[in-house]
Amino acid sequence: MLRTLTLAAALAASVCLPATAETYHNPDDTWWRALTDTLDGTAPDLETVARQDPRYQRADEFTRDQVLADIVADLRAQRQGIDPATAVVMLPMQARLGDYSTSAGGFPVSLFAAGTYLPLGGGKQLHFRNASGLVIYPAALEDAKALRQRLGLEDVIAELTLTDIRPSVTRAGAYDAHVAQVAYATRGGDPLQTVEADPEILRSEDETASGTAAIRDAIVAAAGLPPLGATWTEAKAQFRGNDYHYVVTTAQWYPPGGPEPVYVRRDGAILSNKDPEPDTAFRVYLQPVEGDWGQDNGVSFSVTDLMGQGGLDTGGLGDGLACGTPDLADRCAVLDFTPGEDGSVLTTAWGVIEMPGDVTPEDAIARFGDPTLFDVKETTLGYEREDVKIGRKAPRINGLGVTATMAFAGAPLGAAPVYDPLDMTSGRTIPRQIELFAIEGAEGRMPLLYVLSR
Repeated sequence: MLRTLTLAAALAASVCLPATAETYHNPDDTWWRALTDTLDGTAPDLETVARQDPRYQRADEFTRDQVLADIVADLRAQRQGIDPATAVVMLPMQARLGDYSTSAGGFPVSLFAAGTYLPLGGGKQLHFRNASGLVIYPAALEDAKALRQRLGLEDVIAELTLTDIRPSVTRAGAYDAHVAQVAYATRGGDPLQTVEADPEILRSEDETASGTAAIRDAIVAAAGLPPLGATWTEAKAQFRGNDYHYVVTTAQWYPPGGPEPVYVRRDGAILSNKDPEPDTAFRVYLQPVEGDWGQDNGVSFSVTDLMGQGGLDTGGLGDGLACGTPDLADRCAVLDFTPGEDGSVLTTAWGVIEMPGDVTPEDAIARFGDPTLFDVKETTLGYEREDVKIGRKAPRINGLGVTATMAFAGAPLGAAPVYDPLDMTSGRTIPRQIELFAIEGAEGRMPLLYVLSR
């Protein structure tokens, strides 16, 4: 929910700011460097930083040493004075108002469009955590017409009030902030309106952990999976009770006729049930139909050709992420088992849960838990658009990249999961224990791709 205020009311409004806030107005690159160094816990060589200062570079040979000492002293004092927990930044930025949307009740604001960020120098980025809630400049229809007549296509100035700046939990080497308020004005400085965002919901660590566990349990239940951490023996009991008609492992045993999977279950009948090698990791495919799921038969040719790599392996999830049954709403999964003290243990699971085509990405994600527990952003996944659209392998059309809403929860991982839908497509994203991707562009369905890591 957004609250819009006139400028006079905005000045009197109580924006939720830290009690001992220190406010910085349009700080320079040196201040941002000091803030990010503080957040990262790094201690750069201040003399090296000072030598890049224009004051030092303008100094002559007689004053250079003293100027350097003065700049270093200033930098040290500035860094000691910055407290990220209480810092409030007032930042004027230029923004464009897009075409008016009657359904949204306002103009889309370019500053808060998906993927937009503020470059901080050194390749670092500042993102806005609640950008999706501020993406509309609210205006009733008649007010919108008057504003467009007044401004034409001219940009506006949006002064942001930023709080709680911290390292991003979704993007490596990036930071994000909560936008507490946006004060809009014309480029000439005439006030328009101020939009105040609701404060962020703060939870205890126990509440967050409990909510994350509930999300994982909901995904496991909807996907018909054993829970992460289950032993191979426990997992086989789970397979007997669900509706996966075909279950096969990559672990093998060696009868006289040649190697065979240690476990095969087809249409309710267990055809093979041997013990896997205790020290060998293996994979299990859960499918609605029988097929050669152990092969990389879902690789997109365009990914291979354009990227010069092997492409993304959708083996096990079917061409077009349709589980091998393009005419049915079904589900499929791939499980990774690794050796453990109590036998082979399930450590990673990924798969597809198909949802009706009229479900929005936001609704799809909300079915698995409190939406505020997810970190959400728009992304692009490296699958062929036509494959996903029709749910099977299509003629090659170079339509690389499908739009998806990405929702992350749980703790960060030390490395990307075995199956990484973001591979080669989205840059430096921090992998998390729970990843959901609500994928758009499929006819009559929405593939919900999940990756669960222990």
